[in-house]
Amino acid sequence: MTEDKSKNDDHTRIIVLVYGMLESGKPFWLFAAVRPSKYQLFLTAQKEGKLDLYHFEPYGEIIVSGEGRVPPDEVTLKVAEMYQTDPATLFQPVDIEAEVEKKTKKPRKNKEE
Repeated sequence: MTEDKSKNDDHTRIIVLVYGMLESGKPFWLFAAVRPSKYQLFLTAQKEGKLDLYHFEPYGEIIVSGEGRVPPDEVTLKVAEMYQTDPATLFQPVDIEAEVEKKTKKPRKNKEE
């Protein structure tokens, strides 16, 4: 039996930090929330230079963006708070299967309840 991975899209997002250059030559950064089922497509588009930030909907949602080489600490902390994650993990590679499993598991009830 194969699990439909797209069903996790209703409850889970992979938070990514994207860097790039504006047409003016200035650097920018953005945080985005990528659907787990679209994460590999997102990575491929990014690697191939075909990521269209103006039409990001197929992958998920852009959370916040700004000019500069890195996001301000307060922005990183707010994004981590919004998505209930450790800010340090926002800059690490993601094991999609493990993260989705962790986020979609239902908590066990205590035997005494």
